[in-house]
Amino acid sequence: MPTPRQVAEQAFEQLRLPLPAPRHSPDLRLADGRVATVVGEHTWFWTDRSVWAPQTKRVQTGPVWAEVVAVPAAMTFTSGSGGSSSCGGPGTPYDRSYGLHAASPDCDFVYTASSFGKPGDQVTASLGIRWRVSWTGSTGSAPVGGTLPDMLSRASVTFAVVEAQSVRSR
Repeated sequence: MPTPRQVAEQAFEQLRLPLPAPRHSPDLRLADGRVATVVGEHTWFWTDRSVWAPQTKRVQTGPVWAEVVAVPAAMTFTSGSGGSSSCGGPGTPYDRSYGLHAASPDCDFVYTASSFGKPGDQVTASLGIRWRVSWTGSTGSAPVGGTLPDMLSRASVTFAVVEAQSVRSR
């Protein structure tokens, strides 16, 4: 008969975490159809809130059972141009009410150079969710539990980073 810890490790292996659904703003469309953001602007990053929820997997063998719970703990962002950041939550979707050049309250990145010269003149950014994992279970006669290693689900998005020129007049 397996131990509850062994059953928890089996549930851990079977747990399938949702991938982040990367979103960003500015989210421009270039004339050739590519998606883009702008050099020097606060590029807001977030994931769809539906993926930011605890995930569970339960496995039972006879009277021995274990349930693994993965809870989203942080979101990581890798820019595709050498920079990265970490956010404590799913990020905040951009809304015009924040203002045109505003920083995100929790998750943004400022690109300092265009993606010109990179493959396809684009960057491939990565959004990851770090999950804290715990488990509870029973030997059939006594409750048990503990923690397991953190998990990571990651998705990428490709877009151009473009320069915008402007003229100011008084």
